Amino acid sequence: MILITNDDGCWAPGLAALHRVASRFGRVVAVAPDRNRSAVSSAMSLNDILRLHDLGGDRYACTGTPVDCVLVGIRAVLKREPDWVLSGINHGFNLGEDVFYSGTVGAAFEGCQQGARSVAFSIDPQGDLAQAERWAGLFLERWEAMELPANRIWNVNLPKGEPRGFRLCGQDTRKYHDLVEERADPRRTPYFWIGGEMGPTYAQGPGSDAEAALSGYVSVTPLRLDLACPEVMGRRKDFDRTFNHGAP
Repeated sequence: MILITNDDGCWAPGLAALHRVASRFGRVVAVAPDRNRSAVSSAMSLNDILRLHDLGGDRYACTGTPVDCVLVGIRAVLKREPDWVLSGINHGFNLGEDVFYSGTVGAAFEGCQQGARSVAFSIDPQGDLAQAERWAGLFLERWEAMELPANRIWNVNLPKGEPRGFRLCGQDTRKYHDLVEERADPRRTPYFWIGGEMGPTYAQGPGSDAEAALSGYVSVTPLRLDLACPEVMGRRKDFDRTFNHGAP
């Protein structure tokens, strides 16, 4: 059983492409937001009711976030743990620190927490979905042969042109040229618009996801839910000396 979702909304072409790919591997149920929910990360609708609209053909539109879609899909639609949770194919990269904002990645992490093997797919905003569909299929043909430890997902970014192959990568760093613009509505009440006139600038460090994807490779990055910092955890004596010295 395969559950698919996204953050671009239930009518996004990337979700349709992912549905076609996933259908080669088993029964697919799509539960996706009823509108664009980009950049909501792992948000859950704790204070709002959720409605589910049956679109037919094992396809559902949910009024919630991508994480809501995964939870409702598993608990209310499938009523069982899926084998795979696939998220995407997102219109636009999720590279570097983008993963902390991405609803696409948030949905994959939720699938992982619910016990499924999970992956987030994204594509260059000027990329060819037909090529992305083919390479996503190649990835899904092979991914079960490479085991991940518990609480890990794959983050896959597909380049603009014909990929040169797959590349295992770490995360890059990036700078967004965000701006907070103050505007006024017709009643002259101020409001704010968060956005940017240009996309992010990636460092493209050696071995990073951005370097790979922007060089024509499919970047494949293992991400983990455990964000603890191992280099600091290894300094327990320093910690105790600093924080517990003279403590009551």
